Amino acid sequence: MKTLLKIRVVLAVCSGLSVMAGAAVAAFAQPNHLLSQYQTIWQLVPQSPAQAPAQSGGQVATQRLFLTQAGAGLAYVPTRPPGGLDAQTGVPALWQNATIGQIGAMADDSVQQSEKGMPNGVATLDAGGMMSAPVSGDLSTATAKIGASGAVVRPLAERFADQLNAKDFGLALDGKTDDTAALQAAKNAAAAGAIIQVPSGKLALTAPPTGSAPNLWQINGTVRADGSPLTSLGTDVIESTLEGGKYFARGQTAADMAPVLRKDLDVTHSGGTAGFVMNLEKGNCTIPSVGAALSDYIWCHATVLNSSAFGAGQHVAQASLAQRPANALADGMGSRSEIWAGYDETRDDTGQPSNIAGSLVGREVDLYANGDDPNNWRIGLQLQIAGANASGSPARVGKGIALGNNDSTSTYGTMIDAAGRFDTAGIDLSASTPVNNAPVLNIGANRNLAFGADHKPYLQFDSAAYTLRYWYDTTPLFSIGMKGDVTTAISNAGNGIAWTLGGQALIGLNLTSLNAPEALRLGAGQALSWEPTATVQTRFANGMLSDQVAAGVVRTLDTQGNESLPGSLHNSQTVVSLTQPTAAAFVAQGTAAIGLDTTGLAAAEALRLADGQHVSWEHTATVQTRFASGLLQDTWGGSPLRTLDQSGNETLSGSSLNSGMTTTLHNASASAITLGGTAAIGVNFSGLDTAQALRLGSGQAVAWEPTGVITTGYTPSGLRDANGSTPLRMLDTAGNETLSGALTPAGGVRLPTVSRAALKAMLNLPIGTTLYDADDDAPAVYTSAGWKLVTLSALP
Repeated sequence: MKTLLKIRVVLAVCSGLSVMAGAAVAAFAQPNHLLSQYQTIWQLVPQSPAQAPAQSGGQVATQRLFLTQAGAGLAYVPTRPPGGLDAQTGVPALWQNATIGQIGAMADDSVQQSEKGMPNGVATLDAGGMMSAPVSGDLSTATAKIGASGAVVRPLAERFADQLNAKDFGLALDGKTDDTAALQAAKNAAAAGAIIQVPSGKLALTAPPTGSAPNLWQINGTVRADGSPLTSLGTDVIESTLEGGKYFARGQTAADMAPVLRKDLDVTHSGGTAGFVMNLEKGNCTIPSVGAALSDYIWCHATVLNSSAFGAGQHVAQASLAQRPANALADGMGSRSEIWAGYDETRDDTGQPSNIAGSLVGREVDLYANGDDPNNWRIGLQLQIAGANASGSPARVGKGIALGNNDSTSTYGTMIDAAGRFDTAGIDLSASTPVNNAPVLNIGANRNLAFGADHKPYLQFDSAAYTLRYWYDTTPLFSIGMKGDVTTAISNAGNGIAWTLGGQALIGLNLTSLNAPEALRLGAGQALSWEPTATVQTRFANGMLSDQVAAGVVRTLDTQGNESLPGSLHNSQTVVSLTQPTAAAFVAQGTAAIGLDTTGLAAAEALRLADGQHVSWEHTATVQTRFASGLLQDTWGGSPLRTLDQSGNETLSGSSLNSGMTTTLHNASASAITLGGTAAIGVNFSGLDTAQALRLGSGQAVAWEPTGVITTGYTPSGLRDANGSTPLRMLDTAGNETLSGALTPAGGVRLPTVSRAALKAMLNLPIGTTLYDADDDAPAVYTSAGWKLVTLSALP
């Protein structure tokens, strides 16, 4: 019937709803016979020609039929809602006075029973209004909305594209089909940083996917074709489960890659429960008394670094950084909380000894190395303390390593136990730098520093007597008192030596700096031996001081001052006669303030040399002074440098008089040149052919009178005349002069004269600059507002 009548029905919802039917009307939405507007009473009336709209060309439109409201009792009741008409529909039962055209107009575009579940038909609905058959085909334009409150409708294609699945690109996962191309296609379609899912299955792969953009692959139970776990996909990170736990891995690396796993926690809140510990990551391991074999090694956290790389880089198995930023104190809130780079705690709360409760290890640091270490690169444990930056304040830490306990009953067996072999030092502090005389080792007063396994030889500081004592067992053998007094106790009379000096030294025992008239004390009958065999001795015995060689007495001095010499005595002068021409008469060696001191000798002639003899000024005798043939002469290697005859005439062989002379002083209290007496001119440069007559260093001054109060000098600020430290006149490098007093020229002050145009061209001058304007015949002053003329009036 639809194909024959070609009738369309149009519904318009207005103040009075009407349906227009006509052969030329376009199709709209299908009518629903169950809508309330169809349950009213309708009547089909023709449209008048006046109501018909004009068509193109001025023709009147085809007459149309309108359904309008009719009388009561004519309601339309369909026989098979909502399926429309079929062969069983009876015309009289459908509409009491309906014509075939009216029936066709109502049936056109309605859903037919024969179209349900058919190709290009309509989907069927069950009794609850739900689709009874699955939907297939391209659903990219379909929309859906989740049931959560506030959710919006989204296209299904957009929802599926939120996360890529490698199955969408042909991934087989059957362990036989090569999945290389499918994984590569999925990676090519993914944006940088996107997640790609791989469902469970067996992956047959000949090459990993490639590409510079990083992705995260979520491997959900996927294994390789041979059943082995999948642990890498090229340079990308995979997220999987391995051995039943969470697993992140990257099988290959490229330069400058991001970490495999990064965790950040920014603390932004304030307040909270006191003592609450906020963690970035927290892990708990509980090992009960049952459930773990005695031979199990259970590590709650393990980090393993395998490296065979070379170069200047650093490979660190584990690192922690706790940093307080430089501006952390800028808010003025005072002292900050503690920050810990790391914290390890191992507890045993059983209260039992270790042979029952088991061993405890706070932290173990193992270093296994084969071969020698000539460069000292292998360090078991290093503690580095330095400034946070080179330009900041020097860093100071109260303690480098502090070992202690939090109660007064617990003790250590040995606080630091160095039980291994060493070939340099057990404890080496030679490279450290003590500051403010800080001790390199501080053991505390009245405590022992032992030197043997039996603890018998040891050092102890007696705080009561303020004395350092060296003990053997219970006997003090050596003590140093607070005043520097040294006491020794010798208990071996047979072969004990109180003090033995060995080796080589300039002086065996130096008592010259000792402020005591008694430099050395010997007991009566004791001897002072002068050579190793003790043959030559000095001793006091039987009221006599005696010197002896072997058993023969050389000299004795009794308590009355009487001296006895077996040999000859020269008591008024000493005459030395030499018969060996190659020996020196007197040899002075060592270090002394004066080599030969004759200042206490009451004789005008301190030293006499014979004619032709010389004084040598250095050990090779190259530089000499002599008097010979009536001339006093200084020579160098036999060549005369300076000669002075008996008339006072001096001859210089060098060029110090004709090409310049340089004097170098090393005595800050001496004058370079001092002139005394009376002369016409103190220093005369008038005959010197040079523009620079005198040169002074920066900061030096010329003093104009004996006390050096009035001076002229040059400093970095300029040329200065001063009275003591008070400047009188200053002239800087720009030519600006400053006077501390008043300027009083005899002819009056004259300002520099310039033209009006030149004045106006001078800008950015110091405020108060005054010049004379030649064009205006008046002074001009430079102010903050520019040049101002000074008004002048004639004197009365």
